[in-house]
Amino acid sequence: MMKRLTILLVLFILVSSRALQAQEDIKFGFEFSPFLSWMTTDKKVVKSDGTNLGFQIVMNGEYYFSEQYALKAGLGLSFYNGGRLLHTQGGAIFPDSELSIPSLKDPLPANTSVKYKLQYVELPVAFRMRTQEFGYIRYFAELPMFIIGINSQARADLGVANGENEDIGKDTPFLNLSWGLGAGAEYSVTSSTSLIAGLFYQQGMVDVTSDSSADDSKAILKRLILRLGVMF
Repeated sequence: MMKRLTILLVLFILVSSRALQAQEDIKFGFEFSPFLSWMTTDKKVVKSDGTNLGFQIVMNGEYYFSEQYALKAGLGLSFYNGGRLLHTQGGAIFPDSELSIPSLKDPLPANTSVKYKLQYVELPVAFRMRTQEFGYIRYFAELPMFIIGINSQARADLGVANGENEDIGKDTPFLNLSWGLGAGAEYSVTSSTSLIAGLFYQQGMVDVTSDSSADDSKAILKRLILRLGVMF
């Protein structure tokens, strides 16, 4: 599945880059950005218990309707989202998933720390503002930003023996919706090429865990992203 998505993304980038180069008011670029992600819940019996270090690759297009303002959209892949949740009451956390060993379907013991590892195909859109150029540098901000995430893989380490890298796809929603904001700087290498660096925060708006779990908790995904990229 992921190989097919990666091939489709590469093809999209190649086709889109040719079309974008023909438009002076449209820029395109690529990002490879590391991030820290974690999860929080609405129940005291399920607590945030750790972070994941992940990364995303994104192809972006920016349409400038003036020198300083643009609409931005992209297509990307985001790997290793999630974090740890401590399930203090235990129970049937993944009732619908096909776990590798029958005994893993039994209720998990109290105080089990589960590590979630989620992958998404993402469609971000944002309003972008930037300053005039100071020497070779411009500063920018992006807000509001909204991200549609399509779940392409969901796995978890269950915190018990033989319970690593289990497929929890049937207990993970297909879509994740997030909002975000961020700011940074772009450095002009040439008249048409810039290097990008910025710090961004994103927060989910919907539950990314099972609605039928024993603790009936709702968890949202949060990320702190170091955005690194190049625009043409």
